[in-house]
Amino acid sequence: MSVNTETILLKRLRKSLNPIERKEEVLEPPGKCDLRGLLEIAKKHAVLPLLFDAYEGEKGIPAEFGQVLSSFAATTVRSNYRLLFLTKYVTHILQEQGIRAIVLKGAATASYYPSPELRKSGDVDILVSRQETFLRAVEILKKEGFTERKEQDALHHMELVNEEGICVEVHSILAEPFESRKMNHFLETLLPAYEQHVTVNDSWGISFYQPEDAYHAFYLVIHMLQHFLRAGFGLKYLCDWVVFWNREVDEREKETFLHLVKESGTEGFVSVLTETCVKYLGLKRKNVAFLLKGFEGRELADDFMKDIFASGEFGHDKRQRMVAMRGTGISAYIREFHHQMHLNYPKAGRIFLLWPVLWGMTLLRFLHNNRAVRGVKGRDILKEAGKRSRLINKMKLFSYKQ
Repeated sequence: MSVNTETILLKRLRKSLNPIERKEEVLEPPGKCDLRGLLEIAKKHAVLPLLFDAYEGEKGIPAEFGQVLSSFAATTVRSNYRLLFLTKYVTHILQEQGIRAIVLKGAATASYYPSPELRKSGDVDILVSRQETFLRAVEILKKEGFTERKEQDALHHMELVNEEGICVEVHSILAEPFESRKMNHFLETLLPAYEQHVTVNDSWGISFYQPEDAYHAFYLVIHMLQHFLRAGFGLKYLCDWVVFWNREVDEREKETFLHLVKESGTEGFVSVLTETCVKYLGLKRKNVAFLLKGFEGRELADDFMKDIFASGEFGHDKRQRMVAMRGTGISAYIREFHHQMHLNYPKAGRIFLLWPVLWGMTLLRFLHNNRAVRGVKGRDILKEAGKRSRLINKMKLFSYKQ
């Protein structure tokens, strides 16, 4: 994809995310860029519907291009309203049974967009953190017609599907275990705070619980970081970051969020993420100055954006992408491989004597998936992982201040 097309996409997204401030901005004539390429890359990053606002009312747009934008926008709106009312239905039936489900991302984050209906979502995410309550919530939803997916792709949530095939992810913890034990312990101890610090979102005309701003922002960070350390994430999540902080956020919420960032060792990641959004997508620097205080790595924004463009929505745009590690030596590869073993075999991995066997099984799975399923050589995966890990190293991820 040409740099020019990527630049045009960023400018158009900036206009869509900041419609009032950039109302009179003169952008490139539609006929002067690769529109087909623009649609392709926007679709991969799940931001194509946002281009509808960016081009709406503009003269000279080819009819076919306009029809594609209108079609995707209309489909996204219909899908999002279906998800919205499913969110209401699920949280309501749980509430009737005395269970307060907290909505993560989805309709909660979309409500901050200039056109909330255009923020693409694919499922419903709710947090029910207490183990006994979590299990009861799953059983209640099963009685309401949801079925458990045979293959569960994550350890931190249960995937349930309704008759239409729409997925509801019931989260028991905030994220998959990270390679950092200190980070995992911090997230575990943070769960009670997510139960306490909730607010009601009624911006859609219906009501549901969501985290207060500090905890909402921190969940966005954890979610992005989780994807980034695997295969990456796309522009949609950067857009979420922009619209979240371009609002008025209470100073106390900012202080709490900054505390969470420092305690979790994610300061470097948050600073680079924020600087990238300021530089490329119109995030107001004055609103996030507290996150960039003392930050000296502005040049990392360019490398970070390159990684974003290489990833696609969930890091699947480049087949050889796998993980980004802390460190670049052989010890980093061994540590990450051991971590993957624990993720693949969480129960058996607790037994020290089984580790040699589990390492071998993890290696065989790795080789099979990348050769047979993805058609990529293992060494190419590791080479790409090393390249991405150098960026992680510069962010000083999970570096805790004493």
